[in-house]
Amino acid sequence: MATAKMPNLTMAGRFIWLPRPSGYAMVTYWTIPVGAFLALAAPAGSLAQQSDGTQFIEEIVTVGTRTAGRTVTDSPVPVDVFSQDELESVGASADLTDVISKLVPSFNVGREPISDGATFVRPPNLRGLDSDKTLVLVNGKRRHRAALVRLGGFGSHGPDLAAIPVIALRSVEVLRDGAGAQYGSDAIAGVMNFNLKQSSGGADLQLHAGAYPDGGDDHRAAGHIGFRIGEEGYINFSGEYASGSGTSRGGRYDLALPGGSGLTPLEASMVEADTDGDGAADRFGPDVFTEFRDKDGRLLSLVAGADGIPDDTSPRYRENLSNPEQIWGEPERTDRKLFVNAALPLGTNREAYGFANWRDYDANGSFFYRRPGVTQLLPVRLADGSIHNPRDRFPGGFTPRFFGRVSDLGLTGGIRGAMQNDLLWDLSARTGENEIQYTLINTWNPSLGPESPTEFRPGDLVTDEWSVNADFSYALDTRLVGALNIAFGFEYREEGYELREGAPASYAPGPFASVDPFKFEVTRPEVAADPDDDLTAVECRIPGQERPGPCIPGDPINNALPVGSNGFPGYSPEFTSVFDRGSKAVYLDLEADMTDRLLAGIAGRLEDFPGFGRNFSWKVAGNYAFNDTASLRASAGTGFRAPTPGQISTTNVSTRINDAGVPVAEGIFPAAHPVSAFFGAEPLDAEESTQFTLGLAATPLSRLTVSVDYYFIELRDRIVLSSDFGIGPDEVAALEALGVAGANSIAQVSFFNNDLDTRTRGIDLVATYAIDSGAGLTEFSASLNRNETEVTEIPVRIDRHGNPFSFVNEEDVFDTENALSKFQGVFTLRHWWDRFDVMGRAHWYGDYRHANSANFDNPGNIQRFSGKILFDLQAAWRAGDRV
Repeated sequence: MATAKMPNLTMAGRFIWLPRPSGYAMVTYWTIPVGAFLALAAPAGSLAQQSDGTQFIEEIVTVGTRTAGRTVTDSPVPVDVFSQDELESVGASADLTDVISKLVPSFNVGREPISDGATFVRPPNLRGLDSDKTLVLVNGKRRHRAALVRLGGFGSHGPDLAAIPVIALRSVEVLRDGAGAQYGSDAIAGVMNFNLKQSSGGADLQLHAGAYPDGGDDHRAAGHIGFRIGEEGYINFSGEYASGSGTSRGGRYDLALPGGSGLTPLEASMVEADTDGDGAADRFGPDVFTEFRDKDGRLLSLVAGADGIPDDTSPRYRENLSNPEQIWGEPERTDRKLFVNAALPLGTNREAYGFANWRDYDANGSFFYRRPGVTQLLPVRLADGSIHNPRDRFPGGFTPRFFGRVSDLGLTGGIRGAMQNDLLWDLSARTGENEIQYTLINTWNPSLGPESPTEFRPGDLVTDEWSVNADFSYALDTRLVGALNIAFGFEYREEGYELREGAPASYAPGPFASVDPFKFEVTRPEVAADPDDDLTAVECRIPGQERPGPCIPGDPINNALPVGSNGFPGYSPEFTSVFDRGSKAVYLDLEADMTDRLLAGIAGRLEDFPGFGRNFSWKVAGNYAFNDTASLRASAGTGFRAPTPGQISTTNVSTRINDAGVPVAEGIFPAAHPVSAFFGAEPLDAEESTQFTLGLAATPLSRLTVSVDYYFIELRDRIVLSSDFGIGPDEVAALEALGVAGANSIAQVSFFNNDLDTRTRGIDLVATYAIDSGAGLTEFSASLNRNETEVTEIPVRIDRHGNPFSFVNEEDVFDTENALSKFQGVFTLRHWWDRFDVMGRAHWYGDYRHANSANFDNPGNIQRFSGKILFDLQAAWRAGDRV
């Protein structure tokens, strides 16, 4: 019986072609887990017939080697190749980052509901290293970075994979090896290359709809169409629209605070008191501003109290917020993406090519709930002496809402061809820009008092890049080393980063940023310092409460309120910046088939970054085939990564929740800024790495492929955000002298530094096995990763008082070594039978731990999270040739 080849089956980078009934064609399918999926495809092309048995046709790779025709098996480095079918098998996710994380166990990305800009641009990691240590390519060309510098952890600053629609891709290559000598800065953990579709005809449409049982709807529509240009040219359009209503999996905010009344907010809402003795309650809690009055209602004193002490003159807190809930989940979002990919032959042996993308992403998330008794809602006295109580505006507290709009544009074009002497050449240029615009609502700038708006534009982040490249390669036969491929090239790259000023109300210090702004109280130091003797005695000048001596203790004149839009203060003019730099690079890459069984390669790259000097990175790699079914591969080399313009210039002051559950401001400043220098910071230096891999690839059975690879990455001078430095009165005075607005509301200061060396080791295991039977074709694949990071060195410094300290504390060290799962695995079982296609996938995440404090003697300071297994189940039925 005639048979047809079935494409795109395995996850291991190898296509397995097995006999199927004539006329079988893969089409896109319905998905079951969270909704419906419909794909309308162009007619399947004519499938090549074969009458012999099983065949293995290996996937050609384009990363990790510059030799044409190199396959996954004979590559000297581990490369995973995922086809269009495998990418789409993941399901209805509109985020490419999620798709990759479900296919590559060493690739991780989390959801960060309350994490400033990381809510909108989610930084992933590969093999335990941050996103800026993985080089991202599209069609073999470098992808520009996102505008977000993550303000925590290692301050990662990498590309945003979510800007690439899945439907635009024909394959993805993941190089699990350092490649700085071949591709330049950033390629420390590995390289990811996203190959765009090159169709000259046909179209497909995908529709998804889904919902979570506890709320949160998702919708996605994606389409692709290809056209022929001339005889051999093509142009492809791929677009996607996705929306989600957001989710919340938070719980009630009902935690008793230490040092207070001991009452939870829910209990405090029920507190009441009779302060005038008439037998009826006239004060209702809670608040930190407490009045004491006599029976006639005259104010006797005001003191600062804890939650649960009555103060309000009506039970509005009880009525407005008796059961507060913290919002925690995915943001509400709308995402629009477009990719275009085209190529056009220019005569013989020449081709013009280009691709471009556009993205517009809107999302809004939540910050932490502010209960009514926090610092942001303290009362103050206005210029006429009256008391302004912010709880008149926010009787039940408030939860700031944070909006982000991410815009992304990219354009790449070039000409490539071959000379008569078989020299291959590729001349290209690219440009890209990513921008994040922030908006904040349902909050206020406390220091502005009643004049504060409740909606703010705190500023924008913008990153841009452009580069020109010239790449050449030449293959020749030599007597000394056999087939030799020589590749060399040049690159010039410009990078820029900009922090744009926010609206003045988002950062401006108002009159209530300092105590007694209207000078109602004449203090003893003021009397002593008055040169004209106008102030002769300590006295209180509050209208209606004039008296000798100081004002009532705890009067609102002594309250100083935080500065800036609460939750995310805006970028003020003194902290906005524009930073640009250029870099140059030249490389040489040699690869030779020394014998029929031995492949060897060596590469070197010289890069010149302003401020960091020149760096030379090298790499050697090889593959030795024991026989036709097993080979040994290994590589060793060095890497280099200069800090990004964003990491060098970023400044941010944002609100954090301290251990007592109170929002406080944390200031992040550039390492070269005077504030950072005050705490001992030095200008950032480049990161350097040394890596080694050793692996075995084998086909022990005709339908079984297995590969196992060990890797070792030593990273020196790793860029990391420092631990928080507490701010006391002396530090506040120093910060104010440096011109830091609102220094009184800054509780901590941190900055990027190079004070961490780490060692990462791991093992990747990939296996696939296929069975062909009368009941159809069944394929099983498994990918497992064991990854461990160890902190090897932290410099000890001496502070200005002569005491030893480190920029990175024990809590951060613990999280560096334990906050990521050390074991992960992806197991997939897929079966094809006639018109049916069924797939089950299990993603196993191992245990991990997180420290809440550097006090490890208290077991409660370490959170332990048990391993989890996530299941995906998908079924498809081919209704006809087009559906």
